[in-house]
Amino acid sequence: METTNTQSKTQIYNLVILDKSGSMESIRKEAIDGYNETLGTIRASQRKYAETQEHFVSLAAFCGCGINMIYDKTPIGEVDKLTKAQYEPCCCTPLFDAIGMTVKKLKSDIKDVANATVVVTIITDGYENASKEWTADAVRKLVEEHKKEGWVFSFIGAGEDVLRVATEISIKNTLLWEKTSKGTGAMFSKVGKAQKRYYDRVECCMAMAEPTAALEKLNENYFEE
Repeated sequence: METTNTQSKTQIYNLVILDKSGSMESIRKEAIDGYNETLGTIRASQRKYAETQEHFVSLAAFCGCGINMIYDKTPIGEVDKLTKAQYEPCCCTPLFDAIGMTVKKLKSDIKDVANATVVVTIITDGYENASKEWTADAVRKLVEEHKKEGWVFSFIGAGEDVLRVATEISIKNTLLWEKTSKGTGAMFSKVGKAQKRYYDRVECCMAMAEPTAALEKLNENYFEE
């Protein structure tokens, strides 16, 4: 992948941080199907904006066993559907480690890429219970730093404490997820619609005199229609 300052197209990096702790087993199929639907949204936007945007996908599935980068800055045209063999829920939820490590890695990987913007989607059905390297405060500082660069973060969680956890790490775009087959389908549908709106808005922002400032404002209303 080219990493010089010669790109004229907007480089859009779609980072999905997907919980695969043991409690996700009950909706394993729905999670896989829903994620694959979001890939369809990205592919459609790549076709729509073929002359001005290039889309890349990073999928980090995490549990206490580690973080599995199923895709890592992979061009959307080379991304296959997620399979059951690739997504096997088990053990605990090192949420802060997953966010901190993947965001920091992506930033390092694309630091020399011109015209880059990033949308980070965090999906978890549980609470932090296993991180060893990152704390909530460290993740919050990391998120705030990258939001100033135009990165957009969204936090999708199950349970009543979703807003509290998201606020703790400075993410305003939140979505409460009902962890049922129907609820999971509805959640991924909302994610797909938000992604589509975001790509449309990016197209407008990049035409402005100060695109980074315009992109930063998208952090305030990612899920709003």
